[in-house]
Amino acid sequence: MKTLSGLLYDLQLQDPALPLVFETKEGEISPGYHITELRHSSSRGIDCGGNTEAWQEAKLQLLEGQGAPHMSVGKFSSIVSKSLSVMPELEHVSLKVEFGHANNDLRLMSLSSPEHRGDRVVIGLGNIRAVCKPAERAGQVNVV
Repeated sequence: MKTLSGLLYDLQLQDPALPLVFETKEGEISPGYHITELRHSSSRGIDCGGNTEAWQEAKLQLLEGQGAPHMSVGKFSSIVSKSLSVMPELEHVSLKVEFGHANNDLRLMSLSSPEHRGDRVVIGLGNIRAVCKPAERAGQVNVV
């Protein structure tokens, strides 16, 4: 489970001056992207087996930009740190990213750990798939 505190820790191991690039399987998020929102939410749900549960989560929404260079690791870390000082409840809950290329088709995505690649730091964003929680708990594979 990726959290904002875990992401900040991973980014502290990187050069703060390097550009931070997010990428999906469709390609990189354009330079000039913008953090539009960091959100904390509490949810309750019931699954197909009638089991109820409650959880908290954080969402980082990114808006694709244009023209400007990629945000630096240091600037991104500063924004997240400042956000955590105002909303500490964001720190240790499961983190997902909301993003859609060309700012269309907003999707909920998972994050990989930051990776130093040449003259930049890259965070991969992956698609999240639906799961049957009772089957997952029982160790069964979801039918595709």
